[in-house]
Amino acid sequence: MRSFTGIGCALLAAGLSACQAATGAGACAPLNADNADDCLRINQLQLLGTHNSYHVAPTEALMGAFESIRPGLGDSWQYTHRPLAEQLTALNIRQFELDVFADPEGGRFSRPAGRQLLGAAAELEDERMGAPGYKVLHVQDLDYQSTCPTLVTCLEGVRDWSLANPRHLPVMILLEVKDSPLVEPPPDTLDYVFTDPLPIRAAELDALDAEILSVFDRSQIITPDDVRQEHESLEAAIREIGWPTLAASRGKVMFALDNTDVHRDEYLRDHPLLEGRVMFTSSPPGQPTAGFIKMNEAIADAATIRSYVEQGFLIRTRADIPLDEARTGDATRRTAALSSGAQWISTDYPEESPFGSAYVVRLPGAETRPARCNPVTAPPECRAEWITP
Repeated sequence: MRSFTGIGCALLAAGLSACQAATGAGACAPLNADNADDCLRINQLQLLGTHNSYHVAPTEALMGAFESIRPGLGDSWQYTHRPLAEQLTALNIRQFELDVFADPEGGRFSRPAGRQLLGAAAELEDERMGAPGYKVLHVQDLDYQSTCPTLVTCLEGVRDWSLANPRHLPVMILLEVKDSPLVEPPPDTLDYVFTDPLPIRAAELDALDAEILSVFDRSQIITPDDVRQEHESLEAAIREIGWPTLAASRGKVMFALDNTDVHRDEYLRDHPLLEGRVMFTSSPPGQPTAGFIKMNEAIADAATIRSYVEQGFLIRTRADIPLDEARTGDATRRTAALSSGAQWISTDYPEESPFGSAYVVRLPGAETRPARCNPVTAPPECRAEWITP
């Protein structure tokens, strides 16, 4: 049974929904193709996302070098995504995940040790790696290939696509900041130097917000302030008035901080309600910043995900773990993710796995569309074809 707690335009027999109050009594009864944009809210959709959306698999030569120094190193890195704009256009992806490393002076990640391991020229040919600003890669020195090596480049690709498609459904961009050294660096047999990432704290997170705003105009972004409005907290706003409608969200992007450790604490240190911030944080119910929650364990946390969705929160979960399902074809996690009601289902395989298992993730009943009606929160009469691209 669908639950409509904390969402707009949930057409219950008694009382008016938040959406009806905004659009006029009865305007959403019944829901149809003509009023769907004004009546459906962004938490009443389900969309596909990609995991490590920038990622390019290590070359065969680099994988061979990994195998020679530590068997199995890099096995889970053998997946490649299309450039972000292609994912948006060809695959209807509407959520990305980017790993970012601070590089305020530029060039910090221009000489990955993996190139020396191959006997190649130490310096990467991509001049963008020498520019100041956040870099986008998976694991420093080793798994460093990216379709967009700088955050600005990644965001510009999304922005340009957005401007060319001004009616698009909102795009979520999840950013994971990384500042940890390699846990198990390869044996230093070639006398090469590993790169220590810079610590990322409040000042660096301020710079991250600024870098986002250097690409996107504030008016193009759905921010925590937009959702909270005059309420005492983001959570209170979500429970009382809900998320923006599709009509108010088209052509926009939203950002969330993936980290739930000291980085989240630092991001909130001078902004306890996320006031003035660009990104939402992954915060559980009961916290004033609760709104978006990252929950990767679609099987173990299935009941909790559904409960949070029913309460009006936005959830991102994963349909697969790198290469596990892609090799076996096991659809258990995919099924759990899709049925949980999580709004964003992240995968490495929006296209069929190249490992012969036929594993792929698509939205049931909306295989060629960017969204479907959320199986938990959308009104029963909702139809995917009413959610125009």
